[in-house]
Amino acid sequence: MALLGWIGLGRIGTEMAVRLLRAGHRLMVYDAERSRLEPALKGGARAGPSPAHLARDTEAVFLSVTDTDAVEAITLGPRGLADGAGGGTLVIDHTSIHPGRTREIAARLKERTRAGWLDAPVSGSPGSTLAVFLGGEAADVARVRPWIASYARTMTHVGPLGAGQIAKSCNQAIVCATLAAWTEVLGYAQALGLDPATLMSAVDGGGADSSVRRYFQNELLARRLPPETVRNLTKDLETVRAMAQAASLSMPLNDTVGAQFREVFANAPARLV
Repeated sequence: MALLGWIGLGRIGTEMAVRLLRAGHRLMVYDAERSRLEPALKGGARAGPSPAHLARDTEAVFLSVTDTDAVEAITLGPRGLADGAGGGTLVIDHTSIHPGRTREIAARLKERTRAGWLDAPVSGSPGSTLAVFLGGEAADVARVRPWIASYARTMTHVGPLGAGQIAKSCNQAIVCATLAAWTEVLGYAQALGLDPATLMSAVDGGGADSSVRRYFQNELLARRLPPETVRNLTKDLETVRAMAQAASLSMPLNDTVGAQFREVFANAPARLV
């Protein structure tokens, strides 16, 4: 099996990395917070001292970090991927970031090292519902499919570099609009004397049901999202807004939902939109 690198062992990143290990792949892992390495190390992974070492010693490096700044620092900063990568290295970035910045960072890495890049943001839960949106060269997509199959239910090559991030931003716009609609409707139901939890159960399998409702059910009923979730969703809505403005597109629903999320983010942890 291939020796792969994994950078970023938050909740979802850890689940994906552990599933790679269970599938028999060898893994070298890195996280700035060393305590996060423990689950992967228990599963048989080796710790790498820096992103540069992972790029030098592995066939491909997966990223699952917080935002654009983190991707750029890990890739192009001191002891970053660019200090160890070569022409055979492939970076698979599961982080959700701006499509334009994806292309820029990938181009700078390629110029310095000839390394390849796939943008591969994800949605759902590893193993059961995880969908991966892949942007990049077809040959690179074919190369990673056996690895990603360890933790994803579906993976779709949606287009060239950056297309994966565009697809993810569409996904997030729908998720956030659904959350906003559910919050409004639950308030409406409660004001008219209907128990929100009863309504939530009643729509199970009906036309208004969705994976968003099932995944966020407890948070919707509590009308409270974790601050990290609010931050990530707000970031993604800002990406949609910026891309729409650059394309001279009107997206009034996204603008309304984005304003609600920005208000919540400014006061997080706070009540849901």
